[in-house]
Amino acid sequence: MTVNESRFDRWRRTAVAAAASAGETRASLIRELAAALAKLVRRVRIPLLVAGVLPLPPALLLVLEGLAADRGGPFFFALAVAGAAPGLMLLWRRRRLVRAVDPVDELAAELGEAYDVAGAWARAGDALEQVRSAGPGLRGAGRAARGVWAGVQLTKDLFERFADLPRVAPFLPVSLQFTGYLCLASVIAAGVLGVLAVAGFGVLLVT
Repeated sequence: MTVNESRFDRWRRTAVAAAASAGETRASLIRELAAALAKLVRRVRIPLLVAGVLPLPPALLLVLEGLAADRGGPFFFALAVAGAAPGLMLLWRRRRLVRAVDPVDELAAELGEAYDVAGAWARAGDALEQVRSAGPGLRGAGRAARGVWAGVQLTKDLFERFADLPRVAPFLPVSLQFTGYLCLASVIAAGVLGVLAVAGFGVLLVT
């Protein structure tokens, strides 16, 4: 009886040690993944800031032109608001990304929960490698983000659960794709607003 009990205790200790080792490996892997994402966000935060701010000066100029115009003021204001909207939305999304990785430990905790729910631990190492090998700039950020979710089948239920995690949600593929579209829209809006502001200034001089 004593022999059986000692064997059972030995097996239990072995199982507990194996579980603890696996848990430590998972925790370490997720911490590394969170740190890699934080580094990625630090790389893109300046380009996102520039893209977001870009349409704001010409939008402000249009507002000033609308105030100075004898007529057509509301039209100037509408153009300014429409042109500034992509930039303002992009700045808001940038703020969410920056806050998501600060502090990194809280991002790691939510990533651990997300991977656990999705049953994607087997692909966590591959995700880390893709994040580390992603190129610079916004395109590299997009590739890295796709790597994070490469092993996860984002069903509707999983998407809704992840969307409820405030630090994970900004890194969902749909969210990052929309952020990329906002970057493009903000740059285009800056160009269009610049042309309109110059044309409006010309109209004011003539009138």
